[in-house]
Amino acid sequence: MKKYLFIFCLLPLLSLGQQAPFLGAWGLEDASAKITVLLTEHIFSLNRYHIADKKFLGSEGGTWRKDGNELVLTYEWSSTDTSKVGKEFKTSIRISESELRLGLFTQALKKLDAGSPGALLGEWIISGNYVNDVVSKRPSPFYPRRTMKILSGNHFQWIAFNVKTKEFFGTGGGTYTTSVDGKYVETIEFFTKAASSIGKSVEFTYSFQDGDWRHKGQKSTGGPMDECWTPRKFYIKN
Repeated sequence: MKKYLFIFCLLPLLSLGQQAPFLGAWGLEDASAKITVLLTEHIFSLNRYHIADKKFLGSEGGTWRKDGNELVLTYEWSSTDTSKVGKEFKTSIRISESELRLGLFTQALKKLDAGSPGALLGEWIISGNYVNDVVSKRPSPFYPRRTMKILSGNHFQWIAFNVKTKEFFGTGGGTYTTSVDGKYVETIEFFTKAASSIGKSVEFTYSFQDGDWRHKGQKSTGGPMDECWTPRKFYIKN
């Protein structure tokens, strides 16, 4: 994995025809680490960790946009190199069948998502909490500090960071499922706050209220939570 150990240094990526084929979760793995790349409608995220050793090795990401046959990546966070935050990097992209080929890698990334996407697919910002079933919204959930959750078809990640100071506060992620009866289950593969949570599957309930996602249950580290998450698009000025 030495060849692709640091997707974080510079990311010349791939050739772009349509959007849909390359959106989702992609990955590769050997004895030294697992790398996952999440591409949602507007966000890219690159993560490196070791599940067996419960080690988090790095995360970075931000927004992407199309420019001809390239992606332009604008970094919002980096746990390894904060000088990237706010900067743009152009990348190339190429996809074939269930593989994504990135310019820095000799190996292709394999598609990780399988089956139908979960009900929470998208990009979310934590905007408040519920107390006695009444939501209390935060005055400034998007700037300068934000906690974001991105969900591909079957993979999730939350990230906390400050776009002004470039601070990185933490992240966690793995796989998830949703069911029609309102159950949402996360299986944790990496977590900066508590390595003891890695490998756990945690069940929550989910519902949608006025366009927001109500995320309720017990934290993986213990204790109740009842959070309000708002689609990121509501904070973006057109």
